[in-house]
Amino acid sequence: MARDGFFTGLDIGTSSIKVLVAEFIDGSMNVIGVSNVKSSGVKDGIIVDIDAAAKSIKTAIEQAEEKAGIVIEQVNVGLPANLLQIEPTQGMIPVTSESKEIKDEDVESVVRSALTKSITPEREVISLVPEEFIVDGFQGIRDPRGMMGIRLEMRGLIYTGPTTILHNLRKTVERAGIKVENIIISPLAMTRAVLNEGEREFGATVIDLGGGQTTVASMRAQELQFTNIYSEGGEYITKDISKVLKTSMQIAEALKFNFGNADIDEASESETVQVEVVGENSPVEITEKYLAEIISARVKHILDRVKQDLTRGRLLDLPGGIVLVGGTAIMPGVVEVAQELFETNVKLYIPNQVGIRNPMFANVISLVEYVGLLTEVDIIAQRAVSGEEYLRRKPIDNEAPALSFDRTPAPSPSPSPAPRVAPQPNPIPVENTIEVPLPVEEGNHEPKQKLGDRVRGIFGSMFD
Repeated sequence: MARDGFFTGLDIGTSSIKVLVAEFIDGSMNVIGVSNVKSSGVKDGIIVDIDAAAKSIKTAIEQAEEKAGIVIEQVNVGLPANLLQIEPTQGMIPVTSESKEIKDEDVESVVRSALTKSITPEREVISLVPEEFIVDGFQGIRDPRGMMGIRLEMRGLIYTGPTTILHNLRKTVERAGIKVENIIISPLAMTRAVLNEGEREFGATVIDLGGGQTTVASMRAQELQFTNIYSEGGEYITKDISKVLKTSMQIAEALKFNFGNADIDEASESETVQVEVVGENSPVEITEKYLAEIISARVKHILDRVKQDLTRGRLLDLPGGIVLVGGTAIMPGVVEVAQELFETNVKLYIPNQVGIRNPMFANVISLVEYVGLLTEVDIIAQRAVSGEEYLRRKPIDNEAPALSFDRTPAPSPSPSPAPRVAPQPNPIPVENTIEVPLPVEEGNHEPKQKLGDRVRGIFGSMFD
């Protein structure tokens, strides 16, 4: 069930940066502000110039704030699938409370135990998605809180990515003056938002034809089965037109959007367009069919690379077929070319939100939908990942004192003119954490009758 409140998504693409602000009311999402600005400092979905990218993000944020009429303080950032790794994980803890009732802190503890999986120093845990909880051997539990048990287990999927990419992403957003609320894996959010329940269960593939790259994600049995990035997109079509016709990139881009067609059979042989060519005193006349041949060659090249990987993974036979999104997918003829190449059902996904019914906004919409539909258990799990910095990079010592952070379940306050979830506090250094004595926390929760313990409890409360 969706949480009520305001949520902001940030999609950092190679060709454009998009920001979307939406409000969730009674389970329905209403888009109240969106912006789309030209990207800089980004290559193949990866930030290569922090200052340039931060400037573009700041511009996009300001435009979205103006349209939405709110101040954006934190955003949910999409992370591309570059070098993404997915691994199964599991954890188990004894329920230590006297009542044996499972609480929020038990869920956090079992997630932390699952994070003890050995991770190389150059990688970082992005997210941990619980698949099921097991209480005293009873499987298939989605939310164990409130149940009684002696042993709590969890099975889930752990998503890791390169530490460098994640650091640059956070640094860039923070330099733009915005806090990072959540880092969301774009292919995971995309498949959950674009595909319906049946397609997620029986299997389907989403192909995001972006400007600088193409992202592919296949889902089956509610799990992400395959994801990959190809460093070719709509910009490569523009470059091809520019090189073949010997014209500028600006003119090539205009030709692509105004007269472009990926299906050669649908292009006209009689319709012509005047093109300014380098070295020619007067414009050169070309047919729409000739332009279509240039475009079709690149589109087929991109999709053929995707087909090879999907065939290798036996994912072309998924009942849900292929779903196309992204700005390049808008071009006439792309769906027909994909249909012919993949020899399966292919459809174009168009968001149904008013004002942004365009496949290019599918990614940023999916980020907002994903975070808005997070359950309380998902939030607790993510808090266990992001709340303890040292857990992301190396195994934890179960005997080490726990960090001091709010263990209360995520509240559901009334909507306010700012994003709902409170910003994550800056991670506490490990060395400071280790020095926190355990009796302080015990003094807060279990006050004793002895005078010495009462005094200890009073001093402990001063540090809460």
